[in-house]
Amino acid sequence: MSLDQVLQKIPKPVLVGGVLVLTLAFFVFNDPLRDECDIQTKIFEKNTSGILKPERKKGKTQFAKMTYWRDLCAQGNSVGACEDYFTGLKTVTTELKSFNEKCQLAYSQTDEEFVQHLSRALQMIPLLAWGGKPPEGLSGRLGWLNESNLKTFCAIKDTYIQLVGEEKYLELRKKVYRQYPDAWPEKTPIDARNPESRPMALKSEANPTGTLMEAKIYERSLFSMRCDLYM
Repeated sequence: MSLDQVLQKIPKPVLVGGVLVLTLAFFVFNDPLRDECDIQTKIFEKNTSGILKPERKKGKTQFAKMTYWRDLCAQGNSVGACEDYFTGLKTVTTELKSFNEKCQLAYSQTDEEFVQHLSRALQMIPLLAWGGKPPEGLSGRLGWLNESNLKTFCAIKDTYIQLVGEEKYLELRKKVYRQYPDAWPEKTPIDARNPESRPMALKSEANPTGTLMEAKIYERSLFSMRCDLYM
């Protein structure tokens, strides 16, 4: 019996169903969409090339700009010194909007450097806002940051929590608390103010000379800002 004769004897609904099953199996096993995550990852990496990772131009490898921009920002702590850093971060957060949560999570598990960039930004930005001494009440907790900077911070915070969980975010926040500087005592001469021995604001067993308890640190820091107003 020929193949045509066999096919003619098979009821059409069964034949159509069989074709659909075989087609679906082909797509599943060959994974042509390679799952959308592969596509989204390639788009994200292309659009952030040179920012988060090195890129090759004219046969030469150029280092990722984010680390360089972050160092400049930390040294200057001003609108001008941090312009490139925040522009780079904004590009990343903008691209993340077209990178669904499932794919972001998968990407973060294969690229630890991506999560580290988010972690560094979450530590850096609150330190920029704090400045060289505790802000004067709630009104000063934003420092010189503008609305665009705050939106970027909130987007990074939201993504970081989705990827690593609330518990790790709280650990990071406490780590930053310990880095917030206190004001230098007036009696300390300018030339004796060594950055490595500067006073820290958080009062704790390890730092009994601190002037602010953890609750007060939180109130005056950028972490207490309501991100729902900027998302």
